[in-house]
Amino acid sequence: MAKSKAKEATRTGMTSTILNKIFFERKTLQEVLQEAEHDHEGGAGKLTLIDLLAIGIGATIGSGVFVLTGKAVPIAGGGAIVAWLIAGAICFLSSSSYMELTSRLPTKGSCYVFSYHSLGELASVVGAVCLTMEYGISSAGIARTWSLKFGRAVGIAEHSFICYNGQEFGSESCSGDVDNYFDPIAGVMVLLCTAVVARGLDMGKIIINSFTAAKILLVIFMIVAGLCCWTGNMFESTETFFPQGVGGVVKVTPMLFWGFIGFDEVCCMASKAADPVKTMPWAMGGTLLGAGLISALAQFALYAMVPYQPGMGSLPFEKAFEEKGLKWVSLIVAIGELILLPLVCLLSLLPQPEVTAAMSEDRMMPSIFRQRNKSGTFVKGAIIVGAVASVLAMLVPFTLLGDVISFGVLFSFNLTNLSLINLRYGNGGARREPTVDILGWILMVALAVAGYCCQQGLVERALAGMSISLPALAGFIASSIIALGILSLLAFGFEQKCDMADANIYKARGVPFLPGFAIFCNWFLIASFSWTNVGYFVAFLGLFLVTYIFNLLRSAGTWSSPVTSDSDQNSTVSASEVSCDSEIGMSTK
Repeated sequence: MAKSKAKEATRTGMTSTILNKIFFERKTLQEVLQEAEHDHEGGAGKLTLIDLLAIGIGATIGSGVFVLTGKAVPIAGGGAIVAWLIAGAICFLSSSSYMELTSRLPTKGSCYVFSYHSLGELASVVGAVCLTMEYGISSAGIARTWSLKFGRAVGIAEHSFICYNGQEFGSESCSGDVDNYFDPIAGVMVLLCTAVVARGLDMGKIIINSFTAAKILLVIFMIVAGLCCWTGNMFESTETFFPQGVGGVVKVTPMLFWGFIGFDEVCCMASKAADPVKTMPWAMGGTLLGAGLISALAQFALYAMVPYQPGMGSLPFEKAFEEKGLKWVSLIVAIGELILLPLVCLLSLLPQPEVTAAMSEDRMMPSIFRQRNKSGTFVKGAIIVGAVASVLAMLVPFTLLGDVISFGVLFSFNLTNLSLINLRYGNGGARREPTVDILGWILMVALAVAGYCCQQGLVERALAGMSISLPALAGFIASSIIALGILSLLAFGFEQKCDMADANIYKARGVPFLPGFAIFCNWFLIASFSWTNVGYFVAFLGLFLVTYIFNLLRSAGTWSSPVTSDSDQNSTVSASEVSCDSEIGMSTK
């Protein structure tokens, strides 16, 4: 009887410990800085500001100019140019949160580490899923785009792709616009990129910098050549510039966020950067500004060359030049994209081993992912994630991957913005302010409801010429009032106790209101995705969570010490830990 009670007490205590770990445990600043110091002791060369800009701009203009511009014209016409600027502006709203958090937490992991430090372990797992969408899975989507261009260029497309419906490639349900086919070439491309990543940073950055310079020159050539072929007057009327009206802009904007993954990739490489506290904000800001302007200019040049026509399909640059009779220009662009687009695949894959290594070091994934060679490269982790991405590239259509990737990007933005709010008001490294933590999650839900009601019940219906939904209007007003109330309570009822005097740390402006507005904008765009695509993300998240919980239960008996309670965590935080990971309490102004 006594043994039974003891076992039951042990089981209850273990369950409580696991739940506390999942929902309340944070990664302290001391642990983050120790991890960063360990990463910087590696033998590989460090990334300079130029290297980081090459990574960010190389990834962004690759997925933006080479992949998305041609897909955007049939949806929004000239409105796609405005959509790029809107997407860049919304990214800018979230970028301030990224810049400050990277300055304070200069290590690998990006949204994953930010969430773990400020929101808890479960939120960090969700952040890792979002990053996997941005990195590993987007590399698969890019590889499929490249393989289609390659197959058409060398005339083997009809023989290289195996349609899932049994029809021949080129049919309405199995073509370049609807890629429902098995793609072995894409799988091989991802494996080649994996080999470069596994070789290490020194080799990788030489390739990245050289290819990025060549890519920028190619894009400049494409823009100038496109403007030289200007046809008609796109500014003749509102209908000419916005053939699908404002609705086309609203529809295409969420898709373009995949074209801005570069600045988040830069953030994830903080552990490889030289002097990351000072370098990372400049690298992220430069990436966002440079890539946004280049992508918008390229979209402008493409629409100047090929005006909108009803029923038109996706129109990449090389096809547009061919239609204009400039076959030599089309050939240069096609060859250039075939040579340089693999760099985008490489850059998308490059940060993924960093994310899985960060999770492994926190005992959320098997130890094989954190094993590194003498130069600090996670070779085994790179091979594993590359193999998985290769399988996805062969099997999963890009038509399914595109919106799911953008969903992951926007959701990671939300987690990062909420992380900054929670960190500023006392929950960095430990859950010292439970009230702020609860208010933060209520804020996230309220803004999600406001964004969904605004997009689906008001804007979408108004653009379709329908009357607005009164329940949606009521939901939008009520949730907006709740969100504004929470933001005002945080701003005027709690004191920010972060180290705001350190000149080396970038400080975001307008906290908590600006991050809150950014969260609303991101939810507004997320609401435009179909429930099918949301379901794909939830399914992938569920698979990730099952793996995480299994590993958690497997390692539960080997933890060096039980997870402490909130009060215990408060007592163990070193007074020397500055920034937002110091002991603070609620303060009413």
